[in-house]
Amino acid sequence: MISAPGLGSGLDVNGIVSQLMTIEQRPLLQLGTKEAKQQAELSAYGNLKSGLSTFQGTVKALANPSLFTGVKASIVDSTIASVSAKSNAEIGAHTIEVQTLAQAQKIKSESFASPGDTIGSGTLTIEFGTYNGDGTFTENLKKASKSITIEPSQSSLANIRDTINKANIGVSASIVNDGNGNRLVLASNDSGLSNSLKITVNDADSNNIDNSGLSKLAYDASTGGTANMSETVAARNATMVIDGITITKPSNTVTDALQGVTINLFKANPGTTTSLSVTKDTTSVQTAVSTFVNAYNELQKTISSLSNYDVTNQRASVLTGDSTLRSVQTQLRNVLNSNLQSGAAGGLNTLSQAGIRFQKDGTLQLDSGKLNAVLNDPTMDMSSLFATDGIAVKLSQVIDGMLKNDGLIDGRMDGINVSIKDIGKQRDAVNSRLAIVEQRFRAQFAALDSTIAGMKQTGDFLQQQLSRLPGANSGN
Repeated sequence: MISAPGLGSGLDVNGIVSQLMTIEQRPLLQLGTKEAKQQAELSAYGNLKSGLSTFQGTVKALANPSLFTGVKASIVDSTIASVSAKSNAEIGAHTIEVQTLAQAQKIKSESFASPGDTIGSGTLTIEFGTYNGDGTFTENLKKASKSITIEPSQSSLANIRDTINKANIGVSASIVNDGNGNRLVLASNDSGLSNSLKITVNDADSNNIDNSGLSKLAYDASTGGTANMSETVAARNATMVIDGITITKPSNTVTDALQGVTINLFKANPGTTTSLSVTKDTTSVQTAVSTFVNAYNELQKTISSLSNYDVTNQRASVLTGDSTLRSVQTQLRNVLNSNLQSGAAGGLNTLSQAGIRFQKDGTLQLDSGKLNAVLNDPTMDMSSLFATDGIAVKLSQVIDGMLKNDGLIDGRMDGINVSIKDIGKQRDAVNSRLAIVEQRFRAQFAALDSTIAGMKQTGDFLQQQLSRLPGANSGN
C-alpha cells in the first residue's frame, strides 16, 4: 500500500513539519552567528600577528650594534677604481694614483694549419713563478706545479687545449686563428709577476729534437731555458701610490693596502691623483630608522582597523574593546615612550631626541633633519639608544613575548579555537535533538492524519446510510 503524509486528512503535513522545524532550528542559526564571530576574531588575531612579525623585523635591524658602526668608502674618480669598506676601516681621507694595472701573462705557440693537426704526446709540467732581472726563475711556493699527460690518441692541437682546460690547474688554453693559421694560447688565470708561466716538456718520442712534437709547447724564459712559445702579454703587478707611498700588488683587487678597504682598480692614470674617503655610514641608519617608523605606522593602521568603532553606522570592528589588543598596543607604546637610564652612554635617552615622536592619531613621525644632525654629531651614540640594551632591544623582547607559542596572542587564539570546537559539539547535539523532534512531529501528524481519515470515512458511511432512509429523497 502506498501512503503519503496528509493523504488521508488532506493536511499539508510536510509543509507544517517544515515550518515547525524552521522554528526549532533557531539555535543552529545562533550557533552559526557565534561561530562566524569567533572565526572573524581568529582571523583578526592572525592579521595582528603578521603585523607584529613584520614590525619586529625592522626592530631587530635597529637592535643590531653593527648597524651603527658601519662605514662607507667613496672615490672621486670612479673610472679609475671602485671602493668599499668594512666596519673595521678607519675614518679618513687619502690620495690615490694608479700607475699600472696588474695583468696575467699570455703565451702563444707557432702557427698550425688546423686545430686537428697532431702535435705530439708526452707530459707537460706547468710551474708558476717570477722571471727575475738576472735571468733566473723563482717558483711561486703558494702554487704547486702540475703535470699533464697528453695521450697519443689525444695529441691534436684541439685535444691538447681541452686536456689543459680539464686539468683546472690555473691555466686557460684557447686556439686563436690569426688569419695565417691556428695558434695555441695559454694564459695564467692569475695576474701578477709571481704567476708567470714555465712549461717543461717530456716528449714521448725520444727522437724528437727541441722544437718538434710536444716540445713545441715548451716555454722557459730564464737564461738558458727553452722558449718555443712566445710571450704575447707580459705578467705585471698593479702599482699605485697612496698618500705618497708606492704599493705593488699582484691583483687589481686590493684588500690590504688600507685596513678594511677593498679597492678594485679599473684604469691606470699615471701622474694623476684622486681622492678616496672613508666616512661613517649614516645612510644605512637613516634607512633603518625610517623603515622602523613606517612599519610601526602600518601596524598601528592594522590595530585601528581591528578595534575602531564606526560612530556613523554604529558598527563595532572585530576586536573593538578587546583586552588582548589593548594590551599589545599599551606594551608597545610604553617601550617607545620609555626613558633610558639617566646618563646613558651617547647622550640619548628617548626616541624624541633622535627625531621620533608620537602624533595625535597614535602613529610615529620622523624628523629626518633632527635624526641626521644626531648621526653626524660625534658626541651622540645611536647604538646606545637602540641597541646595547636600548629601546629596540627591549621592544624586540616584548614582541617575542607576544608572538611565542604560549604567548599573549597565541593564548587568546587557543581559547577561540576551543570555543569553535565547543560550538561544533553543540551543533552536533542540536542536530541530534532536531532529528528526534522531527521524528516526533511526523509521528504525531501521522496519528492525526489517521484519526481524521477515520472520521471522514465514518461521516461518509453515515451520510450514505441516511440517504437510504424512506423519504430521504422526497422534497421534505
